Amino acid sequence: MAKIYKRGKVWYITYYQDGKRYRRSIGRDKKKAEAVLKEVEYKLSKGIQVSERKIKLDDYVNEFLDYIKARNQPKTHFNYSIALDHFRKYLKQKEGVKYLSDVNMGMIDRYISYRLNSPSPKRKNRPIDKSTVNTEIKAIKRFFNRAVELNYLITSPAKNVKLLRSVKKTPRFFSETEIEMILRTCKDEWVRNVYLTLLYTGMRIGELANLEWEDVDFEKRVIRIRVKDHWAPKGREEREIPMHDVVFYILLNTERKSRWVFTKADGGKINIHSLEDRFRNHLKRLGIRNATLHTWRHTFASYIVMRTGNIRAVQKLLGHKSIKTTEIYSHLSEKHLYHIVHQLPGPKMGTILGTVQDPEIFKLRKLLKIKEWAMEDSNLRLLPCEDGDDSEKEG
Repeated sequence: MAKIYKRGKVWYITYYQDGKRYRRSIGRDKKKAEAVLKEVEYKLSKGIQVSERKIKLDDYVNEFLDYIKARNQPKTHFNYSIALDHFRKYLKQKEGVKYLSDVNMGMIDRYISYRLNSPSPKRKNRPIDKSTVNTEIKAIKRFFNRAVELNYLITSPAKNVKLLRSVKKTPRFFSETEIEMILRTCKDEWVRNVYLTLLYTGMRIGELANLEWEDVDFEKRVIRIRVKDHWAPKGREEREIPMHDVVFYILLNTERKSRWVFTKADGGKINIHSLEDRFRNHLKRLGIRNATLHTWRHTFASYIVMRTGNIRAVQKLLGHKSIKTTEIYSHLSEKHLYHIVHQLPGPKMGTILGTVQDPEIFKLRKLLKIKEWAMEDSNLRLLPCEDGDDSEKEG
C-alpha cells in the first residue's frame, strides 16, 4: 500500500515493503507526486523492489562513469565525464546536495539555466551553445535512469526534463573548389589518401583509424565496418561500404606495413588527434573556415543526396539507426534547387502565367523575349502580351 500526503508545501510518499515503512519527499509538484505514487503502486503490485538505497552523489557519479566506460566508446565516456563533472559541482556548490536522492527536478531546471548563462571558452566567452547543453541533458537523463534501475531512486527527477529547442544547422560540406584546393596543397601522399578515402566512403575518422586489412574485400569491392574486440563503431552498427574506384585504387596501391590500413611511418596506428590538428592547421593556411575532418563525412552524404535524392541509401552508407539523423543531409545547394525548379511541368504553368493580368509578369516576359513554351505540344503557348510585344522584330 502506498499513499501521498502534504506537509507544509512539500509532498511526501509513504509505502510498506517487506514489512518496512518507507517515506520520501517528492517536492512541491502535486502532479509529480501522483505520478510517483502510480509508479510505486505498479512496482509493489509486481513484486519489484522499490526501496531506495542511500548513496552519496560523488560515489554514484564514479560508479556510473565506470559503467559507461565499460559499455561505450572512449569519446562517449569523455563527454559524459565532462557533463557530469559540471553537474556534480553545481549540485554541491549551489544546491548543497550530498546524496543522490536529494536531487529534484527543480534543481535540474536551475542547472540548465545556469549552464545557458555560462561563458564558453571555445566560443570566446560567448554563452554556451544550446546543442552543448542538450548533450549534457541527455547524459543527465541517462545518469538518473540508471540510478532507477539500480534502485538508488524510485523515479528519475529528470524524467520530465525536456531538451532545449535549438535551430537545426545545415551540415557544413566542402564545395568542389575547396576540395580541389585542399587536395592540391596537401604535400604528403598518405595524408591526401586519407582525405580521399574519407570523402569517397563517408567513414568517421575513428572508423578509418581502426580499419584493418581484414575489413577490405577487394573481390567484392567493399569495406566492412565491424565490431572488434578492442573497438566498435558508433552504436555498434556494422555495415558495408562499396568501394569507389578512387578508394579501390588507393587501397590496392597502399603498402601493408601492419594490420592497419592507414598507419604512421613505423606501421603503428595513426593518432586521430594529431591528424585533426594537422588538418585544422592546413585549413587555416588556406583560409577555409568552420570545417573539421568530420566535414568529409558531411560532404560525402550531401553530394549523394544532391545527386540522387536517396536518403535511405545515405542512411545505410553512414550507419545511422534513425532516418531522422540522416535527414540533416537533405539540404540542397542553390544550383541543385535551380535544377529541380526547372523540372516543373511547363505547359500548364505557362498557360496560367499567361492568363494573369499582372503588368510585372508582362514586363518580365518582354524583357526575356518569351514567345512560347518549347514543348512537344505546340498548342500550349503563352498568351500574347497586351502591351504590343513584338519579339520577332528583335530577330
